[in-house]
Amino acid sequence: MIALVGLNANAAMYIVGNIPFGDWNPGGGVEMTDTDGDGVYTYVTDQINGTVWFVFGDGLNSEWSVFNNGLRIGPLNGNEEVKIDTEYTTQKSTNSGASYFFEGTAGEAYTISFDTNTMKFKIEGYVAPVEYTSFTVAGDNANIFGTTWDVENTDNDMTLDETDGLYKLVKKNVEITAGTLYYKVAANHAWGHSWGNPAGPDGNQDYYFEENGTYDLTFMFDLANETVWLEAEMVQVGPEINPITGHLYMVGQVNDNAWNPSAGVEMVNDGDDDTFTLANVEIKDAGDGYGYFSFIAMLGAGANSWPADGYRIGAAEDGTEAVLNEFVDMGGFGTTGAFKMVPGYYNVQVVLSGGENGLLKLTAGEAPQPIVDDVYIIGDVNNIGWSATEGVQMTYNEGVYTAQITTQKQGDLELGYFGFTKKLADPESETAWDDIAAFRFGPVSDDAFVMTEELIGVDCALATDGSYNSIAMPEGTWTVTVDLEHNLFSINGEWPTVEPEHYEGDVYILGEVNDNGGWFPNVGVKMTRDAQNNVYTATITTAGENVNEGEEIGYSYFSFTKKLAENDAENGGWDEINNGVDRFGAVTDGNPFLVTDEMLGIDLSLAYAADPMAFKIPAGKWNLTLSVDNKTLVIEKAEGLLGDVNNDGVVRVDDVTALIDYLLGGNAEDLNIDNGDCNHDGATRIDDVTILIDYLLVGEW
Repeated sequence: MIALVGLNANAAMYIVGNIPFGDWNPGGGVEMTDTDGDGVYTYVTDQINGTVWFVFGDGLNSEWSVFNNGLRIGPLNGNEEVKIDTEYTTQKSTNSGASYFFEGTAGEAYTISFDTNTMKFKIEGYVAPVEYTSFTVAGDNANIFGTTWDVENTDNDMTLDETDGLYKLVKKNVEITAGTLYYKVAANHAWGHSWGNPAGPDGNQDYYFEENGTYDLTFMFDLANETVWLEAEMVQVGPEINPITGHLYMVGQVNDNAWNPSAGVEMVNDGDDDTFTLANVEIKDAGDGYGYFSFIAMLGAGANSWPADGYRIGAAEDGTEAVLNEFVDMGGFGTTGAFKMVPGYYNVQVVLSGGENGLLKLTAGEAPQPIVDDVYIIGDVNNIGWSATEGVQMTYNEGVYTAQITTQKQGDLELGYFGFTKKLADPESETAWDDIAAFRFGPVSDDAFVMTEELIGVDCALATDGSYNSIAMPEGTWTVTVDLEHNLFSINGEWPTVEPEHYEGDVYILGEVNDNGGWFPNVGVKMTRDAQNNVYTATITTAGENVNEGEEIGYSYFSFTKKLAENDAENGGWDEINNGVDRFGAVTDGNPFLVTDEMLGIDLSLAYAADPMAFKIPAGKWNLTLSVDNKTLVIEKAEGLLGDVNNDGVVRVDDVTALIDYLLGGNAEDLNIDNGDCNHDGATRIDDVTILIDYLLVGEW
C-alpha cells in the first residue's frame, strides 16, 4: 500500500520523487518503516512503471529550499543509476540537485531499504531486461550538438561500427573555443539510462580543448564496458582568444561564491576594460586561516563549468599571498593560480594593463552595518491573539533577534499562527492593519508555513518584502530566532507528544452521494463501524452532477462528520456541526481534493478543519474505508453501478437505449448486463427497463 503522507512529526525517513513517491512534492513523499527498530527503514511498492527518479529525506518540508538544504539525502557524484540488489552509499545534501533513477516493471514488487547506520540503501526485486534501440550523445556545447543536453536530438544518434563493436558519432569541421566540454551518452532518447564518467561532475564525461580551432570529433561508446570517450583531431588552428570582454568576476572564498564559475561576483569596470574594482567583498576562511580567490572574464555555463583558461586570470604561482595596500603582480590571462588573503572585508582593484601581466591591490574594507530594527511577533502567541497594535518585542544581539513565545492553537489543524512586523500600529488608529502592512514579513511559502518536528532548529527562509504569510505551530513554548541580514528564521523547543485519538462513535458522509440530495447538515450516509479493526466502511454512489464547462466528465463532492445537525441549512444546521470538531475532510491546499485512479486503494490523509475540504470524485460506485484514529481514508471502486448498462460510470438515458437494444438483439458486447437487473430478481427483462426509466424520472429506485 502506498501512503500519501502529510506532515508527520514522528517519521524519520522518506522517499521523494516521481510517482509513486509523491510526484516530486518535498512535503508529500512516502514514509518508510523501521519495523524492527534497528534503524533500517523499508518501503514496498508495485507501482514503479518505467524509469522513476527519487531521493531520500530524513524529514519533509513543502519548501524545496528547506528540503534541499537540510533534509535531502542523495548521490555522492551527480545523478546515479540504481541497479537491482546493489548497495549504494548516500550523502546529506548541500543543496545538490542530483537524484537516483531506477527502471522497474509495473506490477512487480520492489523493496527499498535504507540503513541509517551506514547511510546505504538498495532495491531488491525483479527488473526486466532493457532493450536499447538507440544511443545519443548530448552535452553542453550547442556548436557541436545543435542543442544542449538534448537526448531527443536524432542528429546526434550514434552508429554501431561492426568492425570493432563500438558505437560512434562523427562530427566534422567543428569550430571549437578552448575549454572543457561535458557530455554523456543516453539510450532510447531518454535519460533513464545514460553513461559518462561516474566520478565526473554530475556523472558527466569531459574533454579539454587546449586551443581554439577547427576539429574533427569522434565520440565513442563501448556498451560492454560502459565507457565513453572522445577522439578529437585539430584540422585548422583557430584565432587567438581575446580575453578582454569588458567584464571581470571574482571567484573563490568570496561572499557566497564558493568557487562557482557561473555565479562569480561581478566587479565594476571603469569604462575602458582596463581597471576593475569591488568594494567591501568578504574573503572567507577556507579552513587554514586564509581565503582563496582568482578572476574570470566570462561566466561558465554551470557550477562546475569553467570558461576556457584564456579567460581566467590569477596568480602566477598558486597560493600567492596578496599584500594589503600594495600592488602585486598577476599571472596574466591563461593562469589559474589562486591568490590567498587573511579572512576579512576588502576593497579589490585589478588593473589589467599594469605591470607585465596585470596588477592586484587589496585595501581594508568595511563589514556591512548590522540591521537594527524593532521586530515584533504578532499572532496567536502569549494570549495576545491577532492584533496590529500588540506583539512580542524581540531582543537584538550580534545580528540576530530572539524571543520566547507560547503559542495557542487557533482554527484548522489545531495550530497557532504567527508572523513578524517591524512596527506596531497606534492603538487609537482606525486603520491599524493598513498602517503596518509595509512592515510585515513572514516565511517564504505559498500559504501558511506549517512547522514539523524535523524543522526544529533548522534555518528556514524569510520573505522580508511585506509577506503576510504566517508560521503554524502546535501549542507549546518556543524560542524564535530571526536573522534579517540573511533572511532566515529558526525555532527551537520541545515538540509535543500527541497521542492518537480513539473514537468509537458515529460517522456520516455528507454531500452529493447516494440519495442525500446534496449538501445538507441534517442528512448523511451513516457508515458501518468494524469494531475489531476500529474502521468505518460504506458503499456510495456518485452521479457526477457537477460538469465544468468544456468537459465531458462530471464530479461529485463529499466529506465527513461525527454527528448530524437537528436543523437544516436554512435553520442554522451548519452551525451545529461546523466547529472543526465534528466535521473533517481532505488534506489539501484549499481546493477540493481530486481523487484519481492512481489514488484508489491507498491511504489518503484526513484533517479536521472549521471549513473542511471535500473529496472530489467522478461518477461511480465506491467502497470507502475510514480510520478516525489514524485520520486516513481508502477509496476503492465498487463492482457494478445499478442501471449503468453501458458501463460508463453514469446512469442516464443512454443506458435505457442500451438495455432495450440488448433485449431486442441479444448483443451484450461492451455492456454490463448485471447492472441492468434493476429489480434484483436475477434476470434482465423488459420490466427492468420500466424501473430504470422511473428512476431517471424521479431520481429514486
